[in-house]
Amino acid sequence: MFLEAAARYIRAKHVHSILMLPDGDLDHNNILSNFPLLQHQWQIVESFKAQISQRSRERLLDRGLSVAAYADALAAVAVTDDLDPERVLGLFLEARKNWILHTLTASAGNGNATSSVAISAFCDVLNIIQVTIGQVGELFLHVMNDMPLFYKVILDSPPASQLFGGIPNPDEEVRLWKSFRDKLESVTVMLHKTFISSTCWRWVRDCGAQIISKINGRYLIDTIPSGQELRTAEKLIRLTMESKEVLQESLEWLKSVFGSDIELPWNRIRELVLEGDLDLWNEIFEDAFVRRMKMIIDSGFEDLTRAVNVSDAIHTIVVTSGEKMDFETYLIRPSTGGGVWFAEPNNLKKLGPLLGNRALPEEDNLQSCLNAYFGPEVSQIRDQVDSCCQRVLEDLLSFLESTNASVRLKDLVPYLQNKCYDCVSAILKELQTELDNLYTAIGSEHKESDSVPPPLIVERSLFIGRLLFAFENYSKHIALILGSPRFWVKYTAPAIFEKLPSSLWQSKAVNGSPFSDSLGRQILTSSERQSSSATAALLGANESASPKLYDLCKIMRELCVRAYSLWISWLSDELSVILSRELGQDDGLSATTPLR
Repeated sequence: MFLEAAARYIRAKHVHSILMLPDGDLDHNNILSNFPLLQHQWQIVESFKAQISQRSRERLLDRGLSVAAYADALAAVAVTDDLDPERVLGLFLEARKNWILHTLTASAGNGNATSSVAISAFCDVLNIIQVTIGQVGELFLHVMNDMPLFYKVILDSPPASQLFGGIPNPDEEVRLWKSFRDKLESVTVMLHKTFISSTCWRWVRDCGAQIISKINGRYLIDTIPSGQELRTAEKLIRLTMESKEVLQESLEWLKSVFGSDIELPWNRIRELVLEGDLDLWNEIFEDAFVRRMKMIIDSGFEDLTRAVNVSDAIHTIVVTSGEKMDFETYLIRPSTGGGVWFAEPNNLKKLGPLLGNRALPEEDNLQSCLNAYFGPEVSQIRDQVDSCCQRVLEDLLSFLESTNASVRLKDLVPYLQNKCYDCVSAILKELQTELDNLYTAIGSEHKESDSVPPPLIVERSLFIGRLLFAFENYSKHIALILGSPRFWVKYTAPAIFEKLPSSLWQSKAVNGSPFSDSLGRQILTSSERQSSSATAALLGANESASPKLYDLCKIMRELCVRAYSLWISWLSDELSVILSRELGQDDGLSATTPLR
């Protein structure tokens, strides 16, 4: 349609040039005097050139048309604007890049866009890329003896003698038309396969950069909130890549090239057009998805930092209004905030049964004792930290469920471990600052009238000590993250030790005892039945724990000892004062006669 319009314009131009040629056989002045509207009408006809070009370019922006319709529009632009095939190919690819931009802009412009919107957009633009590469092959790639569709369309023309039927003796018009056709054929040369391949490679990379760039002030991938949904997005995108339906319109062309039906059209298209094994996922999405996973990890630990305020928790330990706070009161006070071990666990020496899936009564008893000892505030903080670490780890493992699991593991394991270490270290620094303040306060108790009572200082110090002890020995997921990734298999396989006491897990895993080795062997044995990509990658990970784990344990232990040392020192001093006072009041010790 558009090519026919362009051809008609060219023939009209030829006729007009013959009529208006100054040195021709015709008297153009006489023609203008007899046909005064000719000049005006030609101006109207001349404007058709720009309109044909514009409408043809707009046609390239319409989606859902046949490849023949795009070939017609490309040929029309080439004729009206004197474009060679290289520029025509560039025009075609640029139009498709506009398709992608329009899709991304529509999705990113939705202020309420959810992850499903983003995933749909990613699948759509991937569809555009695959269809475009297939159509480039059909339009421009010379395979065997079959002429590409673009060349068929632009070079196809009826005999020139049939084009000027309304003009008597159109010899000059036919000559000009043949001259135009000869020039068109000389310009419309076959593009080399290597040029097509390199051009398409650059275009794919440009599209990839466009897909993951900021659109309307936001990154579309940021609407995906979790590693689990990143995994879902990857699965849907990969299904799109492998879909036969996406390249349905290219199947006939592929069949004509290979001589049989094609089951994996994209593989064939990239062999033909790109001359390589292009993995669109790795080329476009992989780095962006890994960066997004890192942001999700950051967000998880930032949420933990905001949720856990140990300073506020410590300063909630205050003297009740009207309560007398001295050493004697401290010794006889009831404890409601932790620090009391009212029962002893029994029969914890046998570790083998703990590997089962059923919790034992002794284990429940131990947990009750721990909760009573730590108190509600310490237990809450420990649980917040542990739950956050567990959520982040499980989310990461969901994301690792990919054919790229091994590569991701090498990048994301140290990243997760560093973020976990930094977050816990920040909490420890806050505890250290509070502990320093307590030491300063207890040293100035007699110098300042408004100083905090020593028993309250000691209570706060004991709170810090219990919290550090809980972190060091009963926060399973800190040790799990900073330990060997091999132990993460637990979250990609059936729960092997879901009910295992966290204290045993932490202490044994860190110290590398025979129990740890036995546990590791059991995990690996169970995992051999799993076909999970993440499991396979984890089983190939380094067996050693991160040095940061030992560093954290050392800091926790030292701070814990320091926290309890304040209590021990103060208690010893106060007991010494009582002993000295009692000794001074003992009549027997002051008697001059020997005691019998």
